[in-house]
Amino acid sequence: MPGLRERKKQATRLAIHTAALRLFAERGFAGTTVDAIAAEADVSRATVFAYFPSKEDIVFGEAPQAVAALAAALATSEGVDDALDAVRDWLRRLDGWLEPDLALQLRLAREVPTVGARRLRLFAEVERVIAAALARLDEPGDAFAARLAAAAIVAALRVAEETAAARMAADGRALSADEIDALLDTATAFARAGMTVARAR
Repeated sequence: MPGLRERKKQATRLAIHTAALRLFAERGFAGTTVDAIAAEADVSRATVFAYFPSKEDIVFGEAPQAVAALAAALATSEGVDDALDAVRDWLRRLDGWLEPDLALQLRLAREVPTVGARRLRLFAEVERVIAAALARLDEPGDAFAARLAAAAIVAALRVAEETAAARMAADGRALSADEIDALLDTATAFARAGMTVARAR
């Protein structure tokens, strides 16, 4: 359980993220200044930049911290199957994943090139972390197969986000826990099968 200092940092990060998304929805990305975000979140401009290097980073909240948590989980994995299970568990526990603000995040990514680029970099980092772990754990260490498996998982993450955003935009309903689990099961099974075929070749 995080200590008091870490909980305060998480609360501040969330306040900035929430305030920014509210302003982005009302004023648009270009029409929202960092000063306005700071005022809305009741923090200083310097505090905003202490938590987020840019406005684009604010859109995605704690995503970088989540990627770091994935890397830490994979560092203790003892085999390919263990690593794939760790990725699946990480996605299931990911705070804020498929959150109500997802539709806005994806709209901003489509409309604002710099936001779209930041989203792509986040996905690329997740893929890199997964591929590195699979290549390290696999025998005989087929880096190409590891990258393919990692790409399959990241593709499933994108499909899950887009599916959830479309559902929320259409009728306000989020994906159910069972639907999310089914997506994660399929992604993990696909990646696992791909690694098995690569070994056989």
